[in-house]
Amino acid sequence: MTWSSMLFYIIFAGQIFLMSYYIPRQLLRRMDCIHKKYPRSEYPKLYPKSKEYYTIAHWLFKNVYRGILVLGVIIFILLMTVVDHSTFADDGFISEFWPMLYGLIQFAPLLILEFSGYSQFKLMRQLNTSKTRKAELRPRRLFDFISPWLFWAAVLILLAEIVFDFYIHGFVVEWNHDTVQRTIVITVTNLFIWAVGAWNLYGLKQDPHQAMEDRNRQMKLQLTTMFYASILLSLFMMTQAADSAFDLDFLDAPLLSLYFQIIAYFSVGYLIRNVRLEDINFDVYKADAPMT
Repeated sequence: MTWSSMLFYIIFAGQIFLMSYYIPRQLLRRMDCIHKKYPRSEYPKLYPKSKEYYTIAHWLFKNVYRGILVLGVIIFILLMTVVDHSTFADDGFISEFWPMLYGLIQFAPLLILEFSGYSQFKLMRQLNTSKTRKAELRPRRLFDFISPWLFWAAVLILLAEIVFDFYIHGFVVEWNHDTVQRTIVITVTNLFIWAVGAWNLYGLKQDPHQAMEDRNRQMKLQLTTMFYASILLSLFMMTQAADSAFDLDFLDAPLLSLYFQIIAYFSVGYLIRNVRLEDINFDVYKADAPMT
């Protein structure tokens, strides 16, 4: 076992613990707390779907992550004991395929949960029969929700990554060159991230019952995590550019595993740490609550 493979095993163990155990456990605790403190009988607007739907969804989420945790342990053991040399990189180090595949599996239930949230908000709007509406007349501006330094840091680090990539590869401009392909990928991805941020900022309110203060707080957290994601993507692509130029394949797997963990920490983890249930106005979901 080489020192680089040992480094990978340590980091990959962190990926298994953080994304398959710790974060799902925190989410399940929040779900349980909401169901106990704000039951359907008193807060019917919070539950537009049937009681059975939420029971089954909670059970599935919990057991799917149990399965993912077991799968992670199995992959870890197989990599250490069974996997033959053909599944390793050309220089004998572990392929980045393993943390990438497992990371995508770990993120899949969170993406499904996010899309199911949009479905729930749509149903809330359909069931909303109240004629009363309140709107914030003050225009929403980006720097009201994030600090200018975070915005400019994301922009400057993106430009630095592109310049760095072209510089260490001799400013080669060819469509089939890795530098050009990485530049296209990171540019398109950042445009997508910023487009989603603009949609959250200027689009219609998804939850028709949500208090304006809660919506503003939510938008601030969402935009902050998106710009963090942009910065982290640029830094990760820098490591990929350096890998390509200086033959650092042995760092691919541990860096990719670490990247997944940092993304999880600064996205889902950031929201868990900064959205306190006691700060949310749940009164708007009561049967007799006025619309806000």
